[in-house]
Amino acid sequence: MKRLIAAAVKGSWEGDWQTAQGNERAIVSHPIGEGEKVWLEVEAVDEGVAILHKLLLSADPLILSHLRLVRYRVVKDGSRAIEESATTVEMILSNGSTPT
Repeated sequence: MKRLIAAAVKGSWEGDWQTAQGNERAIVSHPIGEGEKVWLEVEAVDEGVAILHKLLLSADPLILSHLRLVRYRVVKDGSRAIEESATTVEMILSNGSTPT
């Protein structure tokens, strides 16, 4: 199952913070133009402490299941684009939530 997080985003963009549901397993972003960067900002809990991570995205799925996500958002930086692309970002979900 997948959740569409961003659809055909051109230029620079920041998505809204989304509350994690517990079933987020991986994320994929495509296409990304030359010079563009797309990342996932995540707030995750590690040993009771909330830590902010910035994870660079690509067309290869980035596995998230090892993180205890609290919330996340997608950010695209198109300020240095040589080739601009309409980027789509999809969250890959498990069939149900995993108990914590």
